[in-house]
Amino acid sequence: MNLFHVSLIVSFTILFSVIVVDDAFGTYRESRDTVKISQTNEYANYVHFQPEWKSYPRNLIVDVTTTWDREVVPGEEEQSDITKHGAKQRQNGLQYVNNKPVVAVQYDYRDCESQWFHYAKTGLDFLGYNLNFFEEESSIPNSAYSDESQKQKLQNGFAQFVPICTSKESTNYEYTVSVNDKTIGFDVYFVPSPVQQWYYFLFPENFEHYSNDGCFANNFQKFSGECSGVDKNSGLLIVVPDELSRPMTKISVSLVEI
Repeated sequence: MNLFHVSLIVSFTILFSVIVVDDAFGTYRESRDTVKISQTNEYANYVHFQPEWKSYPRNLIVDVTTTWDREVVPGEEEQSDITKHGAKQRQNGLQYVNNKPVVAVQYDYRDCESQWFHYAKTGLDFLGYNLNFFEEESSIPNSAYSDESQKQKLQNGFAQFVPICTSKESTNYEYTVSVNDKTIGFDVYFVPSPVQQWYYFLFPENFEHYSNDGCFANNFQKFSGECSGVDKNSGLLIVVPDELSRPMTKISVSLVEI
């Protein structure tokens, strides 16, 4: 047996060993049981309108709390880390929404990887959030103007996509959205992907959203709904008119996987 044949046999032996070992580890990984842990992610997106907007120089905060069931392998779940309590600035740059510029300040951990709480949260924020559960009205229609006026106003409006978190391919969510500016209403849609934020304004004929009851609402100041069978890449699209009246308008979003 010459050297070539020996080398060939050795190479095949190594390759076969690697395949067997990799398959064994793959089988081991797949055989490990996972457990569900309840995880909460909180963050805020800050939007500073530029002079091209009627709302200039006012600002918008989209304050998001997402509670969901994360699947992890026992023993590998992330340990509590005080250094992660507080979002690191991820992006502070110029963006265009509806062909008009805004300066958007966004944060890390929006990708659902880490459990954390925004450092800017205060006790009053949590108190106010909990008090909402005692309010009788889970949904409040906008009474400042008609639904037809809302359609016209939103043509020049602003939209924010809020992604969900999930370990599933398809899931169910209940949600509440509210705005503290009583002079405007919002439209909200559960949409299958972030690109719908751009389709809404630029290619309305291609705009898609989940159409079941509870998956969308038009011209509300507060709305609570439940949407089933949404894709893992989906999220809420919140649209408001370019007529903010407060120096700092706040949209509060609560998402809970069910």
